Amino acid sequence: MRPFPLDTYLKQITGFYEFLAGLEDIADTLTSADTWTIRNHVAHLIDSASNNHQRFVRLQLSSSIVFPGYEAEPWVSVSGIKQMDFGQLILLWKLYNEYLLEVIRTIPDDCLLHTWQPETGGTPRTLDFLVQDYYAHMRIHEKMIGKIAEACFR
Repeated sequence: MRPFPLDTYLKQITGFYEFLAGLEDIADTLTSADTWTIRNHVAHLIDSASNNHQRFVRLQLSSSIVFPGYEAEPWVSVSGIKQMDFGQLILLWKLYNEYLLEVIRTIPDDCLLHTWQPETGGTPRTLDFLVQDYYAHMRIHEKMIGKIAEACFR
């Protein structure tokens, strides 16, 4: 196993946050570039942080867990994010992700091969995979939000 590139992850979080901070005026615009608004993407990313936080901690405490996945649409629809100030929403996302970096920083090497099994079946995933996949998932949403912004600013 290798240590995680925490500095790279922090730069990803900081850069993405700064990008999001410039999009408040279009946060609720729905374009043909996506089926979600920027606000919806941010809410989904907070849900992802919350779910992965549980996985990252629980997999340090047990070598194997069965844990539910989550359905993105229902989670976003019941989150109450439409009433939140966009600046507060993205700050929550940023701070939660900075906290997750500290959780990740302290993961012992001997826990990296511990596995999460989705309760719905599917492929078991190691803690090592889940951490790396979390940041890859974030990049996917950053690109999607970039396409929304591009469509709005044309």
